This record gives sequence, structure tokens and C-alpha cells, in this order.
Amino acid sequence: MENETQVMQPITDQWAIVELMGHGQTAGRVEKPSEWGGLMRVDVPDEDGSYRTEFYSMSAIYSVKFVSEEIARAYAPTKREITAYDSPIVTREEHQEMVRQLMNRMDELKRRLTTVDRLPEVDEGVSFHSEE
Repeated sequence: MENETQVMQPITDQWAIVELMGHGQTAGRVEKPSEWGGLMRVDVPDEDGSYRTEFYSMSAIYSVKFVSEEIARAYAPTKREITAYDSPIVTREEHQEMVRQLMNRMDELKRRLTTVDRLPEVDEGVSFHSEE
């Protein structure tokens, strides 16, 4: 017997809904290419007829449901827009003002706690222990 190398051909037109950990989901044409180190490849159809390719680690996948092309296209997520946040949620000045207010509040609470030097005098006639 000769050593023969078998080349596995990728499965074409295998459609699936892929459920991801963290309640994510995608759908499209799937295959597991060996050159990507065990990552599952999902070609997600876009509304304009093109595809965008996404790769997922096998450990990130919860389940794969093989379905028809029509069902996969219906479940395919719409194009995800990237939102850029150019400005911070809180400006530096707002943050510094909040820190200043909190420090003042802490100083006030410390002052209140330390102004009492001692407990009030106990009235000699009052006993905290029950006597029988």
C-alpha cells in the first residue's frame, strides 16, 4: 500500500444557524477550514447579495443547526454598524468636580465622627444591668 494523502474538500452550500455563547446568533453558509486552526467559518449573506465572512472559535459555539438556505438567510443578522465614541461619557472636569464633592463629603463625615471626644456621662442612678 502506498501512502496516499487525502485532501478533504470543503462542504459547499451547507447552511446553518450558529448559536454563540452569550446569547449571540448568526446564520449563513458554514464550513470548518483547517487552515484557520479549527475556527468555524460563517459566510453571512448581506441584503445586497454579498457575503461577509466571520470566524468563530469552536469553544464559542453553543450549537449549530443545519437548515435550508432560505431559513439561514431569514435568520442572518443585518449588517452591524460600528459606533465610534469620540467623547468620553463624563468629561474630565465633571469627574474632577465629582471627586472634589466626594472628598468634601468624606471630610465632613470624618469631622462629625471625631468631634465627639467621649461618650456622655452616665447618670449614677441609672444602671444598665438588671438587679434582682
